Amino acid sequence: MSSNYKELYKKSVDLGEQQKLRQQQLLYEQKRRRQLQQDVHRLVKDSDDDDDDEQEQSTSSGQSKAQQKKRRQRNKNTKNNNNDSKNPYLRLQQSEWLRHRPDNLSDWLLLPCPVGKRCLVMASNGRTKVYNKAGRIVMQLRSLLPGDGYVQKFKTVLDCVYVQEMDTFFVLDALSFGQQLLLDCDANFRFFWLRSRFDEHGELSERSNRNEKPLKLLEYYDFEDASAVEQALQRYPQWEANQPQLDGLLFYHKEASYTCGSTPLVCWLFPFMLPDVLNLPVHSGYEAPDDYLPSAALEYMDEFDRKLLAQRQQLKKSSKAIETVKEPAAVAADVNAMDEDDDLEEFAELRSLLDHQRRLELGELDMDCSPAMTAPEPEPEPVVKPGPAPQPVAKPEPAASSSSC
Repeated sequence: MSSNYKELYKKSVDLGEQQKLRQQQLLYEQKRRRQLQQDVHRLVKDSDDDDDDEQEQSTSSGQSKAQQKKRRQRNKNTKNNNNDSKNPYLRLQQSEWLRHRPDNLSDWLLLPCPVGKRCLVMASNGRTKVYNKAGRIVMQLRSLLPGDGYVQKFKTVLDCVYVQEMDTFFVLDALSFGQQLLLDCDANFRFFWLRSRFDEHGELSERSNRNEKPLKLLEYYDFEDASAVEQALQRYPQWEANQPQLDGLLFYHKEASYTCGSTPLVCWLFPFMLPDVLNLPVHSGYEAPDDYLPSAALEYMDEFDRKLLAQRQQLKKSSKAIETVKEPAAVAADVNAMDEDDDLEEFAELRSLLDHQRRLELGELDMDCSPAMTAPEPEPEPVVKPGPAPQPVAKPEPAASSSSC
């Protein structure tokens, strides 16, 4: 007898379908935000403004002034929001696993990513600073980016990967370049703008006194050009002499704005996962690890995230343990320093006492008519080099005057 109780249980959430819905929703929100910003700069009135104009014509002068004040306040808030976007938070854009094949793959861009450390390179006020993922400054240098080398009143913020072995920054994306703010521009325009600027300033990719570390722009491939994508996936190694080494592949939606934080519009896959997730062939040199099963690519993603989270937690615990060990060590060092100071003070007193005893034996204190020391002084006296043995002094005659002491 079959049972229908199975329908009463809560169905598991398909992460791939959920990601697809979030992509659509985020694209809609970004398009609407860009449209509103354009309307503000074009001074286009919305429906609320039209209603306000009609009410202004039909109401008294007092109500008209109140509505004008309200509209000015709203425009002021919009202007402040636009000004705040010029100083974005120092947060990198984080990708997600690509858990499904997009319905229209031609809406995406492919960007090979090298092995290295993600960072933000910011050039402003005549100096270039490098920030890590936590927003801390890890490096300062001179560069020819707008804001440092060329026009110092502008600002340039680049999303890069720093390869320490090559001492080179590889540019992935940009938040701003000179006077052009790219934070709310779509990925297709950002990549085009970066390519045109780097072609114009070829000295950015070369090392010099004014450009201490090279900045090289990574090539991207449009899925509309199937042959270019196929050549990139069949190339091994990805770069000449395998320098730098390929870490993975980034997928950017063409209409996606730069998002500070995690976003489903920028996705990630390892090269060996493309045949199973996107049904795209890759070079045989991109070998999968032993624990990877082609039929369980999604399970491998979840297990990889769990291992990465456990590794980060272990790293935090180890760093805290090192800090707790350093504190008792610092206290012990202070105690040892105090003991050393006490030993030095005792040694100085003993040396002063021995020096006084030696002078008594040599008779120097009697000749100088100095009073005998009853206690050692806190500061050591200078050591007197022993001279020749003193000559015996003749005793005074009884008829003569007594000693001056």
